[in-house]
Amino acid sequence: MLALCVAPSAVWIWLLARPDLNSQLVLPSEHFLVVTLISVLAVGIAFLVVRTALVMEQYQVLLIALGFMSMAGFFTIHALATPGAHTTNMSNATAGSSADPYGYTAAAPVSFDYNGTLIGASAFLSLSTPAIFFAAGSSQAVLEILRRRVSSRMMTVVAVALPLIYAGFAAWRSDLIAYLPLSQPPLVYVLMLASGVLLMLAAWQQARAYAAAHFPFNGALVLAFVVLAQAQVLVVLSPFWTVAWWGYHVLMLASVVIALGALFVELDRRRGLERFLSRELVERIVAGDLLRIAGERRTVTLLFADLRGSTALAEQLAPEQVIAIVNAYVGELARCVFANDGMLDKFLGDGLMAIFGVLPDASCGAQPAARAALAMRQGIRQLNTERRAQAQAALDFGVALHTGEVVLGAVGIAQRSDFTAIGDAVNTAARLEGQCKELGLDIVLSGSTASYLPRSEFRVVDLTAVSIRGRQQRVPVATLAD
Repeated sequence: MLALCVAPSAVWIWLLARPDLNSQLVLPSEHFLVVTLISVLAVGIAFLVVRTALVMEQYQVLLIALGFMSMAGFFTIHALATPGAHTTNMSNATAGSSADPYGYTAAAPVSFDYNGTLIGASAFLSLSTPAIFFAAGSSQAVLEILRRRVSSRMMTVVAVALPLIYAGFAAWRSDLIAYLPLSQPPLVYVLMLASGVLLMLAAWQQARAYAAAHFPFNGALVLAFVVLAQAQVLVVLSPFWTVAWWGYHVLMLASVVIALGALFVELDRRRGLERFLSRELVERIVAGDLLRIAGERRTVTLLFADLRGSTALAEQLAPEQVIAIVNAYVGELARCVFANDGMLDKFLGDGLMAIFGVLPDASCGAQPAARAALAMRQGIRQLNTERRAQAQAALDFGVALHTGEVVLGAVGIAQRSDFTAIGDAVNTAARLEGQCKELGLDIVLSGSTASYLPRSEFRVVDLTAVSIRGRQQRVPVATLAD
């Protein structure tokens, strides 16, 4: 990967050392077609990624895809401003032939001054603006702030609006672009350095994630961001129409293909993880918190929840009504699992199994599992209050928690597998759930789980030890008071 990262700079230095090879290639029409093709490709793929990321609420993928979407927008204006490509051109310049406002003449095409032009400013913005999105999408601290304060749809609107506003301004008063210092020395070098730092910072963050988890997605983004940083240098320092100047277009195409292809693969992987984990937990995993699939011994907390009275309800209502009611209740249980960073192992008819502490946790998942159980109690009470107000039958639930050692891993075949927990602790938790009905309680937890719960936060009420099938010794149990 290191060789791929430094190859563009090496080629650029070689071209500077060989002026005979870094010749002029004045191909306006070809430039217009090539840049338009790159823009269409980038905006098309980015649109698909953005749409999926919005549905899945994946902020990191969304920001990076929005960066490429803004790149495509500014690059489209760069294509439209190609001097000499067509007669109705939006661009304007301060240099070149006085007979041609675009700076392009058949007699002296190389006299075009790239600085202070619409095509030059657009080329620069097509790299500097996305750098902001890439840096934000690669920083976990920034992602957390944006997730709390800015909606994903608002970020999408901003990313789309920026190139549109710029295009409208360019179409209205393209001559003003010539007076902006955006693509003129010395400011252009300062901005080049700033955007280069942002791109390299984004690459560094992705490299750290790659070193921690070795996900190909992070490696692909490292390569894409480093390539774009070098493209930024080429667009500013390479003479107009030279081979080196054309090279930055090649680098942008390469980055688009590499990064957006990786984003598609990443979304598919995250979609699979979100079958079991909350979005926040998925973000932690992809940020470098490892989740081994091959199998690992771990002390975790198992949660089994089950509805009471759903069988009797099925005898009174139509099947469609029963399914709707059960989905509402079980959906509330699942929401509480995700809200407390639990892993939804599987649905069990009118109940579910969840695992807490999949990622390292000082309480082995006991504390978030207890919070989830209390949240389930409040959620079910609210649902029952609403149903009783409508003169509809209400359902109760029972939930059991047990902390013990299990083996975590993927079970199944290559075509279909589930990430689950196996061990005696799973059987103990499942059988404790049956004690809820026997004891007349909605929450039952084993003594091992209770030992991890601080009494300053949880009102643990110790109960008499109970006998459960498969265990010779009685199991100490407790419950949680409001």
